[in-house]
Amino acid sequence: MFRGWFVVGALVLLFGAAAVLGFGAIFRAKSVVARIDAAAAGILAATMAAVGLGWAPLGVVPLGAAIGVVFLLFAVRVVYQGSGLGETGRWSAIYGAAVAALSGWVLLSASSGAGTVSDHPGHQLGIILADIMSALLMIFAAMGWLLGTFAMPAESKSHAVPRLKGVREALMAAGLAVALFAIS
Repeated sequence: MFRGWFVVGALVLLFGAAAVLGFGAIFRAKSVVARIDAAAAGILAATMAAVGLGWAPLGVVPLGAAIGVVFLLFAVRVVYQGSGLGETGRWSAIYGAAVAALSGWVLLSASSGAGTVSDHPGHQLGIILADIMSALLMIFAAMGWLLGTFAMPAESKSHAVPRLKGVREALMAAGLAVALFAIS
């Protein structure tokens, strides 16, 4: 599905870097739940890097299973939100579930578009517009993660996002924006 060298390179670079940061965050996490969240983010990013490499038509079942497990982990975190040390909260879990759902849509689109572009079933106006709007939202999400990480004013009462998580989520959002634009 992703045939341009620039798109494939961008997807592998963005998702690969997000996967490295996700798996690296496992060792820096202070609680079990934070380790599970970091592992889920790393698995999701590694899965999307495999999709970017063009493995979607060949491995749709294992890649879909990985995305499904990550989605279920975040969905369980939405329902059960703890208040212990290192807990990220319900909104973070909702965002993670939405990113996993968008990743599933990219996998589904990339796996069904193995033929020509005109054979792709998602090339209808509503789906194309939804893909483009989702790509724009992911661009804004990437900018928001970077601003929340690096541009927090000193006099603000809010806490800055930890750098490792902020950069990882910004890379993941930017990669999804590129993938969604490429499938539209």
